[in-house]
Amino acid sequence: MKITRVKLYVVNVPECRWWWSDDVYGQPAHQRADHKVVEVETDQGLTGLTEVSYTAPLETIQNALPAWIGQDILTINLADLKDIPFPGAFEQAVLDLRGQALGVPVHQLLGGRLRDRVFITQCTGYKTPEHTAEDAKGGWERGFRAYKMKCITAAEKTPEARIRYVTERVEAIHRVLPDMLVRPDIRWRLEEVWVAQELARRLDGHLLDSLESPIRRRTPASLPEWRRLRQTIRLPIGDHVNGQDLIAAFQAEALDYAIVGAETAGETLHQSRLAHQLGLGGWSQTVAYGPGAAMGLHVAACMPHLTRPYDMVGPMVWQDTLVNEPFPIEEGGFSVPDRPGLGYTLNHEAVAKYLVGQQTFE
Repeated sequence: MKITRVKLYVVNVPECRWWWSDDVYGQPAHQRADHKVVEVETDQGLTGLTEVSYTAPLETIQNALPAWIGQDILTINLADLKDIPFPGAFEQAVLDLRGQALGVPVHQLLGGRLRDRVFITQCTGYKTPEHTAEDAKGGWERGFRAYKMKCITAAEKTPEARIRYVTERVEAIHRVLPDMLVRPDIRWRLEEVWVAQELARRLDGHLLDSLESPIRRRTPASLPEWRRLRQTIRLPIGDHVNGQDLIAAFQAEALDYAIVGAETAGETLHQSRLAHQLGLGGWSQTVAYGPGAAMGLHVAACMPHLTRPYDMVGPMVWQDTLVNEPFPIEEGGFSVPDRPGLGYTLNHEAVAKYLVGQQTFE
C-alpha cells in the first residue's frame, strides 16, 4: 500500500481568550503561528492524518513532503526513519493508515494501551493571581482536575518577586478550588536551591503535583544541587529528560518525575519504558491541534511511566480542533479512542474557515 498523494493545509486557528496569558501578562504572539496539517492518501483509498511541527519553516516542509510519495506504509520500518523528512509526522500518518487497514487503533500498534483514560492538566501560561483563579474555575467547570501554569517572567526580577508570583497564584486557585491539583512549571527560573527551598516552604499544605524544572538547567556539574533540593523539600521534582541524561539524573538521585518526549512516538515510548524500569514516574506533553492531540492520546495510553497528569496543549486551547470527532473530558481526563487508526478525521469545513494556504503533492 503506497502513498500516492500528500495534501498540506496551512491553517491558523485563534486561541481561546486568556488561554496562555491575560491582558496584564499579554504575549500576543504566543501559540499563534501557522500550523501545518497533512492528509496522506494511498493507492488503496485510505487517508491518514498528521501534523508537521508548527515551528518548521513552510519552505522546508514544502521541499520535504514529496519524499513521502511512493513509500509503502505496510513495509517501511518505523524504527529506522533516518532518511525520511519529519519522521514524527510521517510515523503518525503511517500508523493511522496501518490502523485503518488492520481495523485496530494506533495504541494497539504501539504495544497496547495501559489505560483507557489519560488524566490531563489544564495547561496554561502567565496571568495575574486573580485571572489565574478565574481561569482555573472555568477549567474545573469543564472537567479539569489538575492545573499546570507556566511561572515567572522578566517582570519578576528578584528571588522574592519570583517566589511571591508563584505562591500568590497557587493561593488564589486554592481559595476557590481547594481540590484542584496544581503544577507550577518554573522553567528553571528560580535558579538557586535556596530560592526553591523557600518557595516549597511557603507552599506547604497546598495540593501540588510537583515543582517542574525549578532551578537552573541540569548539567553534570549541577546534579548535586538538584539532589540537595530533592532531599530538603517535601514536594516532588520533575524535569525534562532524554536517554543518557535520564540515566545520569537517576544515578544522581536528582529527580522524582521524568518528563519524556522525542521526535517520534517510538523513541518517546522507549524513554518512558526506561524511566519505568528505573522506578521513575512522570509524564509527557503534546502541543498540537486535534490531529496531533489524537496521536498524543494514543502514545500516552501506552506509557508505562505515566503516573502524573499529562500536559495536553490542544483540544481546549484553540477555538477549533479541526477534527470531526470530539475530545470529551470526563473525571479530569480524555478517553482513549478505540476507533481504527487515530480514530479522528479532518473537518474540511473547519479547515476552510481557518485556511492560510494549501498545496498538493502527488
